[in-house]
Amino acid sequence: MGDFQAADATVRLREPEAPQTEVSRVRWYRGRVFRACSWAATAAVWGYAAIRLFGLESGWILVTTIAFVPYVAGAALVGAGVQAAFRHWRAAIATGVAALAMVAVIAPRAIPNEQPVADGVELRVLSVNVYVGTANLERIVELVDRYEPDLLSVQELTPSAYERLAELGLEDRMPYVIAEPAELAVGTGVYSLHPLERLEELEPGGIFHQIAAEVTLPDGAKARFMAVHTAAPASPERIPLWEADFGELPRPEDAVPWVLAGDFNATLDHGMLRDLIDSGYTDAAETTGEGLAATWRPIEGGYLNGLVRPPAVTLDHVLVDEEIAVRDFEVLEKDGSDHAPVVATIQLPT
Repeated sequence: MGDFQAADATVRLREPEAPQTEVSRVRWYRGRVFRACSWAATAAVWGYAAIRLFGLESGWILVTTIAFVPYVAGAALVGAGVQAAFRHWRAAIATGVAALAMVAVIAPRAIPNEQPVADGVELRVLSVNVYVGTANLERIVELVDRYEPDLLSVQELTPSAYERLAELGLEDRMPYVIAEPAELAVGTGVYSLHPLERLEELEPGGIFHQIAAEVTLPDGAKARFMAVHTAAPASPERIPLWEADFGELPRPEDAVPWVLAGDFNATLDHGMLRDLIDSGYTDAAETTGEGLAATWRPIEGGYLNGLVRPPAVTLDHVLVDEEIAVRDFEVLEKDGSDHAPVVATIQLPT
């Protein structure tokens, strides 16, 4: 090899190699598919929040799903955190705003309110749903002995349950009774320590008996009481019946204060119940800071052949005239029913 060839080979050996082009790869969570799914979830949260905030629920699907606002709000906050973790900041902020809007409407239920001035008769109200008569009826009598209620609302009272409660001595303890026992979930009963006068003309004409009565108290004062059991919005055919029941429930327009207790088949996120409360009632649970305590969950059934049950929600309420003070409210343990008993101590105005 000549000198020229050797020098040329040396130069070629020293020439730097051409840089290799590095293929840039977009991380999966920054891709279009993930971003599209993230924005779709945000849109769904905003849609659900708007339905709740503006009372737009109508039809079976929306009426039933709006009962789960506390769970959706919690899930949305978690979802916003996931979006932030994957640096999808705008979607995270949008989801978080909608979630916080829902939190803002449910948080007051956990904060006790100042009660109105009331120095009249103090009453205790107990409400139980006996699950088509199959609940532990002995426990109901035990609750009456423990809490000594002045008024007791019993829903889903069957003829056999009515007879069994009488055998257990319930009518000895609460001697004033107006009962309409019936098969399935139709029957209802009102038990009282004080004289009752039935107000049939004020009772809703729904598929369940809802008994109204005027109570005469020892000092001569009077109060009106209704054992509530609205139609459950469990199917599209039941929605009009549910709405009609709420439309016929009494509004506190008379001089005699009303107390409504029972299974309303609605949560505080349903516009129908909120409208009823806005007519002049106070929800005993919400005003005492117990408004997030759930009262209902199905014992069996659900989705995917029973593998997934709906989460617990608050369907049982004690509503009182807004001039009545609520001294205490408690959700009690279930025993054989899908509904938990609730008990409230209230004080009437003079």
